[in-house]
Amino acid sequence: ADSFPTCGSCWCIPDNGGLGDCPSDWTPTTSFNSSVIKAYQSQVPSSIYTLNCNPYDDATCVTSPAQIMLNVSTAVCAYKYPTVEDGQQSCSAYSMVTYASEAEALADGAVLTHAGSCGLCSTAQDLSIYLIEDFTAAGKKCASIGLFDEAKGLECYMNLGLTKECAKIWNYDGIYDGQACGVICTKELKDPNNGPAPACTLNDCLQCDEQKAGPIFTSYAGRSRRRSGLLS
Repeated sequence: ADSFPTCGSCWCIPDNGGLGDCPSDWTPTTSFNSSVIKAYQSQVPSSIYTLNCNPYDDATCVTSPAQIMLNVSTAVCAYKYPTVEDGQQSCSAYSMVTYASEAEALADGAVLTHAGSCGLCSTAQDLSIYLIEDFTAAGKKCASIGLFDEAKGLECYMNLGLTKECAKIWNYDGIYDGQACGVICTKELKDPNNGPAPACTLNDCLQCDEQKAGPIFTSYAGRSRRRSGLLS
């Protein structure tokens, strides 16, 4: 059975400061069949987004190619699979396409992979790692390494299975996070991630990350666990 932290008796923080109703018709999946993970890892993107600058240091930093629809709240990233001779779709290769809405993506025959524009972590390979790694412990480890040696920090994230471009934004995020939130987080190393129910507010360390590093990471990465519908 899947196990995960709860806010009181609920698997998420309900609306209205935790006072709303807990969704009762489903619970999140936290373990995935190895065949599903391997299937994603076998798929090859026709092109990817690359990063040759650090967006935490350079306000003019853009990916190559440049992301689109970053300010469209309804935008989604979806996979477009080619149609082969028999009229069926081939799942061995795909294109990452940003659509203005879920409806637009589905109408084009694309398969949704996450909310928001496509970015550095939108590949199927990166999704496969998100399915097996929540980055709580491993992310902290790699971030700590990156603070002292950027190259080794990048290597640490890549050793988790992330693509190099996705590992770059994780590494930059970890380094910036350590610099911006390090003092706060050092004081809360053993503290729980959330406060008591019903609000279950984030601790000061995670709140610092959410406010200072999170928006940049989400924008450039494209994929986050939350945007992918995974427990975060």
